[in-house]
Amino acid sequence: MRRLRHAVLGTDRDLSDPRVLDRVTVGVLTAWIAMGGDLLGSCVYGPDVLGRASGGHRGVLVVAGLGTLATLAILALAYTRMVVHFPHGGGGYTAARHAAGERAALVSGVALVLDAGLNVAVSVVTCVEAAAAVLPAGWAAARLPASLALVALLAVANLRGVKESVALLAPILLAFVGSHVLVLGAALAQRAGAIPDAVAAVPAELSRLAGERGAAGALGTVVRAYAMGGAIYTGLEAISNGLPILREPKVRTARRTMLLLAGVPALLIGVILAGYLAFDVRPVPGTPMNAALFERVAAGLGGGAAARLAVAVPLLAEAALLLMAAQTGFVDGPRILGALATDRYLPRRLSRLDGRLVPAPGILLVAIIAASATVLTRGELEPLLAVFVTSVFVTFGVSQWAMLRHALRRRLLRAPWRADGALHGVALALCAVILAGTAASWRAGAAATLLLVAAGAALALAIRRRYDAVARAAEVAAARAAPAAGAAPRPPPALTPDALVAREAPIAVLVLGERTALARVALAWLGRLSAGLGGVILAGASLVDADAVQGEERLRARERERRQELEAVAEDVRRAGLPAAVALRRGADLLDTTAALVAELMRDRPAPSVVVGFRSLPDGAAVDPLLREDFAVRLQARLQRAGIPMVVVSVPLEA
Repeated sequence: MRRLRHAVLGTDRDLSDPRVLDRVTVGVLTAWIAMGGDLLGSCVYGPDVLGRASGGHRGVLVVAGLGTLATLAILALAYTRMVVHFPHGGGGYTAARHAAGERAALVSGVALVLDAGLNVAVSVVTCVEAAAAVLPAGWAAARLPASLALVALLAVANLRGVKESVALLAPILLAFVGSHVLVLGAALAQRAGAIPDAVAAVPAELSRLAGERGAAGALGTVVRAYAMGGAIYTGLEAISNGLPILREPKVRTARRTMLLLAGVPALLIGVILAGYLAFDVRPVPGTPMNAALFERVAAGLGGGAAARLAVAVPLLAEAALLLMAAQTGFVDGPRILGALATDRYLPRRLSRLDGRLVPAPGILLVAIIAASATVLTRGELEPLLAVFVTSVFVTFGVSQWAMLRHALRRRLLRAPWRADGALHGVALALCAVILAGTAASWRAGAAATLLLVAAGAALALAIRRRYDAVARAAEVAAARAAPAAGAAPRPPPALTPDALVAREAPIAVLVLGERTALARVALAWLGRLSAGLGGVILAGASLVDADAVQGEERLRARERERRQELEAVAEDVRRAGLPAAVALRRGADLLDTTAALVAELMRDRPAPSVVVGFRSLPDGAAVDPLLREDFAVRLQARLQRAGIPMVVVSVPLEA
């Protein structure tokens, strides 16, 4: 199994290499490819949705299109400012947690997780639909299996690492941008005179629409088209969420990446909308407007092989590009899951990285959400878009509300705030308009989204309360056990692990997971065995998790914090009259790292020793199955296969 894993996912990283973080962090271009696919993918379905919502009214298309491009610029600037004020990642979730409170942060975080999974689902379904436009008719029957296969393929690519997945997707970006710029640029150059005429006719068309529907009806049509174009903005939050994987200096890297992230899609969307005007492309049921645009471009080329290529190459590039759009969900989602898990709103395992320093549990959860959404909607794009756009603008709205509150707080501190306050106030108003318009157009989808977000937030709160209850119970158990440890008038001196390993007398290796309070329960248990015991080694792991993979200094700080925790327990052991030492190892996987450390300590022991681990057993909560990991039991099995005995102490907790 290990050989198969390495063949599919690659070998583990060498965490002793000081350059290892350079190999998992990314610069501007790689970050754009890894995170910019969502916005680029909106060039495929965003203009189409906007064009259909305009109902064939070119005046509505022009006004809504200009409003969309302006909103794209405003939201991009707003998220750039978020990066400046919150440079450690987490995006809207982190901003809301600091400025708007726990409940708002949870709503933002849960909506972001849902957004990530739905982004993958929407992207792969749109990819399959775009490919179906140029493939044989029999392809339609395979749309759902093909979508699920693409979700699995992208999950495996991301389990190999972000840079590896980018290497797979970079040629797709070049093909997409190149084919659209060449084909549409050449076509628009030939029809350039039609665009000013179309723009000049906008006032007359709007007046005619107002005459037909009244001023309120005409305004409603424009607002609806503008709101339906909300699919275009998805992915703007990717940079603020994915800051931990950006190369230092992170803020400067994020700013430069945002220029590419928003600028290139804005250019392409503008070109596509101009193409709709120049070639008078109007919505036709069953035919994507981009496909109709390229068909008219090909007709202008006079037919033949060149004309067929002018249609096939850009459309296939669009289909392939949507794989990059799905990639954004696999980069973004696990980072938000990690932030929620670090704050104990989700199981802690979601904040951990595997041996390749990728958030494997988060990647798999995003894939499960995407696959489930695809199956439940039977691979239909419209219901997916309804839920997707609503979830996006729930988190956009909460994020901008949090940033507005943050600006107002800076006012009280007499810090510069007016520019940020105005920016986030305008962004919040635009988000409210788009969310209201989306909910009015897709009521069932909006209602389903809000129910999913509310259910997710309720589950997260239940998990947090359970973690808090178990922690309090562990402290109570430790306090009860403390008197049994006794006290020595003259504690023995601190020793190194090697010095204790070399002793003839038996020693105990105390394996400490994340709940060090239980060590005091162990001291009471070891007190009954202390006769003849030569000392205690406290073995622990300093994990390179989703929060720590931000630089070597951050890793060293995490190790110092972990060592201080273990040294505090070691002092308790010494006060109990036993020599004690601390053994710490850096690693990504808790089980692998701890097993390797214990095996190294026990390899050359000249006298019998015992390895002791703990299994806390809280009961009575519905969320307990989600939180239970049984680390000690799995470590015991691993060590026993290596011939190392281990005792697991079960500690009942009244939580």
